[in-house]
Amino acid sequence: TAGPVNLYEARFASGKQRILAIAENLVCPWPDCKVPADRCLVHHIDAHKNGGQTNPSNLSALCSYHNGVNDDGARARRREKSRGRMMRHRSKVKLVTPGRNLLGNTHELSTVGAMDLIK
Repeated sequence: TAGPVNLYEARFASGKQRILAIAENLVCPWPDCKVPADRCLVHHIDAHKNGGQTNPSNLSALCSYHNGVNDDGARARRREKSRGRMMRHRSKVKLVTPGRNLLGNTHELSTVGAMDLIK
């Protein structure tokens, strides 16, 4: 596909969507993670398999480890203990712990992403 086409039903993010996800979070947004966004995967905040669209508001850069432990509902089926899941809260991507606490990454680069610079 070429040009400014919105492919929200596509499974994988386009190159443009990946650039937006990296620009928003310069490091993986999981608390205390230091993996740079350009080494991260593009993660669906609301899982694609559960109907989450591939659009910028539902995407975030997440390192491969935290993408794997993020709870998108599969843990309950495998009877594993949840470590929480990512969600968008007040335009920032944060971890919601199993105890319902919201935690953000405190890395120095987590405060200079694109959304922080436009305030």
